[in-house]
Amino acid sequence: MPPAIDSAAGLAAAVLAASTPRAAAAAVSSVADFLRRHHSGADQPRAFFADALPALLFRLFVSSSPASPCFLDLAAGDAALADLIASLLAPSGPLLVAISAADRHSLARFTFPRERLPDWLGFALSSTAASSDKVISPLLAGRVGSKLHLSVFEYYLFWFAYYPISAATAKAAAGASKGSTPTSKPSLKPRVLLESLVSTLASTAGRNPDRKPDRSLYLKLLYAYLKEFVPSDCAPPRGGFGTLLHRNVRDGVDAAGSFRRAEFFVHTLVQFWLVGDDFSPLPVRTCRSYGLPLLSLLSRSNPTLSERLPAPGLGDAVKLLVMYLNRSSVCKLADAGNVFDGMLLRKESCDSPAGYWNPLMQRPLYRFVLRTFMFCSRDADIKNIVLVFSAWMVYMEPWKAQQDDLNEYDLPPPGGRNVNCVSDGKMQRCDVGYSPAWQGFVLSNYLFYSSLVVHFLGFAHKFIHSDVASVLQMVSKVLEVLGSSELLGLIYKVDAAYHSRVSDSQSCCLDDVLKYVPTIREQLQDWEDGLSKHSTDGSFLHMAKNSSLRLFSFDDDGAYNLLQLLLLRAETEIQHLPGDAMQTRHTLDVIKSNMRKVFYKHVESFQAKNLPEGEHKQHHGRGDLFVPKHPSPGKNKLADMKYSGDRMLRPISDTEVAWLARLLICFSAWLNETLRLVHADADAVPTGPTIIKIDQNEPSRVGGPKDAARMVLVGVFTLLTVAAQWILQFMRNHKIRINLRILASKKLLAVAAMLCMVYGIAKNMLS
Repeated sequence: MPPAIDSAAGLAAAVLAASTPRAAAAAVSSVADFLRRHHSGADQPRAFFADALPALLFRLFVSSSPASPCFLDLAAGDAALADLIASLLAPSGPLLVAISAADRHSLARFTFPRERLPDWLGFALSSTAASSDKVISPLLAGRVGSKLHLSVFEYYLFWFAYYPISAATAKAAAGASKGSTPTSKPSLKPRVLLESLVSTLASTAGRNPDRKPDRSLYLKLLYAYLKEFVPSDCAPPRGGFGTLLHRNVRDGVDAAGSFRRAEFFVHTLVQFWLVGDDFSPLPVRTCRSYGLPLLSLLSRSNPTLSERLPAPGLGDAVKLLVMYLNRSSVCKLADAGNVFDGMLLRKESCDSPAGYWNPLMQRPLYRFVLRTFMFCSRDADIKNIVLVFSAWMVYMEPWKAQQDDLNEYDLPPPGGRNVNCVSDGKMQRCDVGYSPAWQGFVLSNYLFYSSLVVHFLGFAHKFIHSDVASVLQMVSKVLEVLGSSELLGLIYKVDAAYHSRVSDSQSCCLDDVLKYVPTIREQLQDWEDGLSKHSTDGSFLHMAKNSSLRLFSFDDDGAYNLLQLLLLRAETEIQHLPGDAMQTRHTLDVIKSNMRKVFYKHVESFQAKNLPEGEHKQHHGRGDLFVPKHPSPGKNKLADMKYSGDRMLRPISDTEVAWLARLLICFSAWLNETLRLVHADADAVPTGPTIIKIDQNEPSRVGGPKDAARMVLVGVFTLLTVAAQWILQFMRNHKIRINLRILASKKLLAVAAMLCMVYGIAKNMLS
C-alpha cells in the first residue's frame, strides 16, 4: 500500500505541473499505466482516488487562467495528446473502468466545490429546508447538511459538465485583459461570420457526406457518454422506483440502476448548461408547492443575476444533446406510436424515453434560448448566439434528426479509420418534413414555435446594425421552419383557439387543440417567469408579464409588423455594405417570399374583418409588399422610414447616445405616470369650477403690507397653477405625453457642447 500512496502522490504532482502538450501527454500516459497496473477488482488503490483523481479532473476540465489552459484545451492543437486523452476517458477506458469499480466497492465519496455549482444549487445547499431536496432535483439527493456528497462517477460527471463553463470563463478573462483587441478587425467580421453561419445552419437540415467537420474532443466524448449512459432503449421501470438515486442500488445490477445513472447524467447536463445561473430555475408550481421563494431570494442576494447571460460557448454541446435526444425520439416514434400525445395534458412523463426526456428539457431550454436573445449586449460575439440559435432550430425539427448527423461525433476506433458510407436511402430521409405523427410534440412545445419567434425578432432588431448578413440568415431559417404547410396550419389553429377566434361551427373540429390552450397559457407564464427587459434594449417583452401570443398579432409588437420594420432597416443596411452584397440581397428576397407564405393569408383575413369596404379595396394589394424586390439607390433611405409603434420606445438608433436615451426614457415614463398622462381619461379629471365654502362667522380684518404681498404671491402662484393644470388637461385631451428622448440626440448634444465652448471663450475674452 505505501508504494501505491507514493505513486499516487507522484501522479498528482506530475499532473498539476504539466503545462505544455508534451508534459500533459506524459502525465496522461502515466495515469493510464498506473490504472492498468493496479486494476485488480477488490484491491483498488484508494490513494489514487484520494490524491490523484481530484488533481487529474481539475487539470483535464478547468482552465484556471488564460496562461494555464486545461488538458482538453491543449489537445485542440496536439493530435497525439487528443488520442491519449480519448483513450483514457472513453467509456471503456481505464479511468471510467476504475471509477465503476470504486463505486461498486464504495471506496470514496467526494464533495464538489460549491462556488463551481450553478447558483441555485449553491443557494439550496446553504438553505436550511432540505426535506424536499430529492423531489426538487436528483442532484440534491446526496446532500448532507450544507455539502453535496457524490459518488466517484457523479463527481466525474460534475467536472465533465463544468468544462464548457470553465472554458467560457477563461475566454472572458482573456478578452478582458486584451481590452478592445477582439474588435480591432471589423472589416473581416461580416464575411467570416456569414460563412460560419451558413455552414452552421446547413448542418441542421442534413449533413453533407463529402464534408466531415472536425469536431472537438469534448463533443466526441459527450457523444460517447450519451451512447453509453443514455442508450435509446433506456426506459424507467414500469413499476416505478420512488425517490431517485437510492444509494443501496449498485450501478449495473438492474434496469432501475441503469436508468438512474442515465437520469443523473441528463439532469447534470441540463442543470449546468441550460439552467446555470437562471434566477428562476424551477417551475413556478414547484416553488409554490414546496414554499420555495427562490426567485425573490436569489434576486435579492445577487441583483445582477436577473439579467445574466448564459455562459457563452455552450451552443455546440447543447445542440449535440438536443440532436441525440431527438434521434432517440425518432427511433422510438414508430414503435411506441405518438408518445407525446396526451403528455402535455397528463403533465407526466411517458414510459418511452422519447417522451420522458422532453418534459425535462422544455423549460430549461426555452429559458436558455430566450435569455441568450434578451440579455446579449450589442458588442457580444454573434458566433456564440448563432450556436444557440442552431440548437433551437434542431429542437424545433426533431423529424429531421438523422444518424448521419451524429456519426461525425464518433471517437476514432483504437485501430484506425472511420468508415463513412451514406446510402441513397439515408440521404432521402434527410428531406423528411413535418407529419401529423409529430402533432403531440409540437403542441407540447408550442411556445418554441410561437412566442420564442417573436422574442427572436426583437433580438434581430438589436443586432441588425451589427451584422445584417448573419441576422437575415437566421430570420430566413426561422421562416423556413414555419413555412411547412401542415405545421403552419397547426400553429395557426392553436393560435386561433388561444385567442378564441373560433366559431361554433369550427369548435367541434378543434376539440383536439382547444384542450391544450389552458396548459399553453400556464406554460407561457411559467417559462417566461421574471424575464423582462425594456423595449429600447432590443427586446419586445415589456415590463408587464407576457400573457398573450403575438406571432399572428397585428399590433405594433406582433411578428408581422416587427418583420416589416426589420426588412426596411435591413434594406438600408445592405446599401452600406462594402463590396458585393448579392448573397445578402438574395437572402432578403427569400425572407420576403417566406414571409408572404407565412403571413399573407392571415393578413388578408384580418383586413377583410377589420377594414371598411372602401378602405379594404384600397389596401387589397397590401400583400405585394412581400414581393421580392431589390432596393433602389434613391429609395428606402433611413430618413424616410416610419416607426409605427410608440415613438418613445422605438429601437435606439446610431444618432442617439444609448445610455442617455435609456435614462431619459425612464425619466419620461415616470413623469407621464406621475402626471397621469399615460392612458389618462379626460372625463375622470374635473374640469368645472372649484367651489370654495367661506365661513360667514369669521371676523373680517384689514391687513397691512405683509398681507398685500402675500396676496400678490398667492395670486401669482394660483395663476401658474391654473396655467399648468390647463396645459396638463390639454395634453390629456389630445393624448400628448412627455418625451425627453430628443435630448439624447448626438446632434443636439454637439450643438449644446459647441455653444458652451463659444460661451466659455467669449467670457474669457471679455473678462
